[in-house]
Amino acid sequence: MGLISNKRKTPWTVIVGLLTAIIFYLSISWGCAPQQTVKKGMSLERKKAIEDSLRKAQQFEIIKYWSSGYEYYKNKSYGDAQKYFWKVIRMDTAMAYADTFHYKDIFARLANCYVRQNKPDSAQIVYKMGLKYFPNDIYLHESLGYMLRSKGQLEASAKQYEKAVQLNPKKTVDWKILAEIYVKLRETDKAINAYEKYTALKPNDRKALEILSILYKESGEEEKAIAKKEEILKNNPNDVDLMLQLGKTYGDLGNYQKARDLYLRILKLEPENKIALSLLAFSYMNLEAYTEAIQTYKKLMKLEPRNAEMLCNIASAYRMKKNYRIAKNYVRKAISIDPKYGLVYITMAQIYEASAADCINQKGGKVDFDDKLVYEKAYNEYKKALKDPAYITLAQQRMDAIRAMLPTKQDRFFNQGKKEPTSPCYKWIF
Repeated sequence: MGLISNKRKTPWTVIVGLLTAIIFYLSISWGCAPQQTVKKGMSLERKKAIEDSLRKAQQFEIIKYWSSGYEYYKNKSYGDAQKYFWKVIRMDTAMAYADTFHYKDIFARLANCYVRQNKPDSAQIVYKMGLKYFPNDIYLHESLGYMLRSKGQLEASAKQYEKAVQLNPKKTVDWKILAEIYVKLRETDKAINAYEKYTALKPNDRKALEILSILYKESGEEEKAIAKKEEILKNNPNDVDLMLQLGKTYGDLGNYQKARDLYLRILKLEPENKIALSLLAFSYMNLEAYTEAIQTYKKLMKLEPRNAEMLCNIASAYRMKKNYRIAKNYVRKAISIDPKYGLVYITMAQIYEASAADCINQKGGKVDFDDKLVYEKAYNEYKKALKDPAYITLAQQRMDAIRAMLPTKQDRFFNQGKKEPTSPCYKWIF
């Protein structure tokens, strides 16, 4: 009996145990879990509230420091201002509130504090720091570029101004500064490009246009150089100096007609402009307008009656007209004014040479003793010119050139006693 009784009790014990376990599990699942969820929800809200409070406190501090720094800055207390600006930068390391609280220019102001205290190196550091935060800030690029330029670091400075004009292509002052830097760096092509950009925006800046014209000339673009000067002249139609420059340029290129026209314009404004008169006469000579050249030189002689060079020029013009007698008379006047002037003897020699060549041509190229005597006269005039150091080289060259035309011993033997040419072709000499 006892054994049977024990066997019956065993199943009930197991059942009771199982029920107890189930109830315990359910109590945990339905009772404890919801309590934990509530606690987590409260923790997140509290955490957010704390973060908001800290953020507002930080913002308050940033505003306070910025306001204090700005007030000191306005009152030119730069040492105090910089301390507060640095506090703002340290508190807002990402410049997260720069837009919100309007202190995107903090680096510019901080750098200026150092500039005002004569601490350019510190200012330079601040400009560079600011560009890390605000790489498209034109003012920071300009300021850093200016500072580098003042230190002679032209290549580094150019990079800053290059960025500045890239950000604002219409800012004329930056193009001009950049162009000037390129000129100093001797980067002609870049300088030309920068000046072209600048003058397109500032077409009336004469100095810039003149520099651009010079750069064109240096780079071999002569036509562009002239066109730029013509552009300047168009805006300054009565500029005598510019017309002289442009006239000389045309003359150097062999365009004497345009040179002549410019000199005539000058003389309408200034009838007694000696430089214009001289260059006009020279242009006429090259245009083979010898009569006009003589008339112009004579106008100049009225202003400078004792100008031996002008007398020689008149003589040369008459020589080209084959009027050798008058040419010789003008040389004599020049000699009476300045007998030590080598040009007077060079001019006289050229008259003799031209006459001899002309007379020989009239005979079909046949050279006789008379012709050789005239060449000898030219040779002797060149010898006189050797006394003037300024004309030694030219005189010696011409003496060497005509030496073969001088009378030989044989010529003199067959023409004994004859010392002057008797041909009618040379009657102008006497």
